[in-house]
Amino acid sequence: MELHFKDISGKDSVGDFTWIHQSGRQAVLIDMVSAGEVRAGLEAIKLWLVEQQSTEVFTVTALLAALHTILLEHRAQAACAVLTALPHHQYECYSVGNLRFYRVDEQVRPINGQSFEVQPSQVLGQVQFPSAQYQRFDATEKGLFLVTSDGLNDSRLQQAQLSAEKLKAGNLYQAFLPAVQEQDWSILMFPMSTTQTFVDSHWPYNPFVGPQEEREHERRALGELATALFAVPQFNGFRIVACPPLLTANRSRLFDGLLVYPFGVMPLELKDHHGHITLNIDSRNGMQVNNDLGCTSFANPVHKLREGLRPFADHSLLKPLDPMLKNAAAVVFTSANAEVECIYNGGSFALPFTQAGEVMVASTATFTAMLLKHCKARFGKKLTARLIEADINRLVAQFSEPTSATPVDEYIWIDDYQCGTQPLPAESTDYYQVYPGKDYDTPIWVKAFKFDHLSSVHRQSEMQMIGREARILNRLGKTTGVQYCYGKHATDDKLYIFLEAAPQQNLTAWLQSNPTREARLNLLLSVCRILAEIQQIQGPAVIHRAINPNNIRVKADNSPLLINFELCQFESVATLPITARRTFEQKYQAPEVNQPGQTLTFAADIYSVGLLACLLLADVLPFNESAKELLAKGRRQQFWGQLCVSLGIEANANNVEFWQRILHITPEYRPTITQTIEAVKTWMV
Repeated sequence: MELHFKDISGKDSVGDFTWIHQSGRQAVLIDMVSAGEVRAGLEAIKLWLVEQQSTEVFTVTALLAALHTILLEHRAQAACAVLTALPHHQYECYSVGNLRFYRVDEQVRPINGQSFEVQPSQVLGQVQFPSAQYQRFDATEKGLFLVTSDGLNDSRLQQAQLSAEKLKAGNLYQAFLPAVQEQDWSILMFPMSTTQTFVDSHWPYNPFVGPQEEREHERRALGELATALFAVPQFNGFRIVACPPLLTANRSRLFDGLLVYPFGVMPLELKDHHGHITLNIDSRNGMQVNNDLGCTSFANPVHKLREGLRPFADHSLLKPLDPMLKNAAAVVFTSANAEVECIYNGGSFALPFTQAGEVMVASTATFTAMLLKHCKARFGKKLTARLIEADINRLVAQFSEPTSATPVDEYIWIDDYQCGTQPLPAESTDYYQVYPGKDYDTPIWVKAFKFDHLSSVHRQSEMQMIGREARILNRLGKTTGVQYCYGKHATDDKLYIFLEAAPQQNLTAWLQSNPTREARLNLLLSVCRILAEIQQIQGPAVIHRAINPNNIRVKADNSPLLINFELCQFESVATLPITARRTFEQKYQAPEVNQPGQTLTFAADIYSVGLLACLLLADVLPFNESAKELLAKGRRQQFWGQLCVSLGIEANANNVEFWQRILHITPEYRPTITQTIEAVKTWMV
């Protein structure tokens, strides 16, 4: 799951609708024409999108044709835009109607200075299939794009003093309110991934481990190398590791990065010089750079790597490795405007240069081809990995964790709290590690998040992204039934959040003890009351969006404790990294939660409560694999009466209607938490 698009919409919109594909790579904005059958057409579109989406994004032409047919059948019409994320930070858009497109840098301005139609000349749902307009957007690190409906006033939007920096800071709904001119308004903002993390969302995983170099060119170059390495199947499983944890203190900056891949461990030295560069391979000070800044001599990076390779290969972590796996290094020139000439044995060589033995020289564009050729020359044309995935992971784990003589059963001090040295496996995930801790003699949890960035340049935005749990729990304070937060502390490469220690027993384990029906209903009512109290907290709405059996812990007195708010959503642009989204328990998610970037309401948690009620009262969910099955089952009216019977409640009109609403695909139809509490009370009689 990736995140490219962010939805910002009016809270009372009737005819505007945004939808984001479960992969995060495609988004749709629909602005219904008021003269048509707005509600029927929009509901049909929502249902079709949920039923038809798969792991792959829609083909745009087929999607537009399907939406057109649906609108024709329901005598409705709409302006529509379909946005799709492409590789290399590009986006394409097919649009029909009078939607508006803006670029945001220091201010909001129309794309290409275009003027906008007041009334659309073409729409989906008209008699003849309309022609769609095509646009392509090239994303930059600092800029944003907006696609909006006509519910926002163009002149007020451009005069609103909105910069990309301000929008990235959050509070988006309030930021756009001055430009709102109608009840129905909606915006899709993108790209979100580049505003939050250096990691390319098209990568299959994040290959970087530990804090990397501070300089922009080094971070950019390592990202470019990672993209190129992912394209070579033989290098699958590679990691790029920070050097400081590996090397001794006086050599902590010897290399700019370590490539750990199936054919060894390779130190990397990155250079960002531009212009004509002469590299005399055998001279200690043999690099000359001639460019617009003049002619300057520099130390030879090849010589530096040669000197460092021997102590590197003798490091205790690398001693077990075959010498062939640790005696090669590379200098990489990162500027696209560098023309490098290597002088060696009286000859002149262009990049890539491999004639000088263990140290090779390349540009970012030629590095992977050079590396593949090097591996084939050393290990044979039919390459077989010398390090399997387990070997790579073991080395990475050793490189990224400093050695310590601290016994494993002791504690270390982090800020004002003691933290255990071994994580709790049952509570830890790919996104964070949970350690046992102490606040004086009080047991606590210490939740540790690793920073994703290669440097601290974007540390503040990442703190906002992964530190949402501490921020939310501080707002909630000592709310009954919510895990308490003592505080947080950031180091160079981790964010620590200090939390109330939660009971080990989760809801699933509690149900295995076969509690009475009365106890089950009391616990369900308590969960509802916890949510009711959360919803009363002043400020932006807090949606937990991960209410599931593991995140409800049951105390000795059978009262619940709601934990793990690190996945919650509130009104901020901060988004979840890839590793966080993997921790979602999708069986208990409302359909809209599976649309990354979609603005959620309290109804998302209400849906999860409905499924928890099924689990508590019947020990099973009302579907086998996914909530999509409810769409087909729910069309049979008798299903809802049968569901009531299976839950041990009367199949009267009120209960049937309640279950139809709480598990409805459309959030607006679900009951409030107050209505849910009242329904649960009637089952306790």
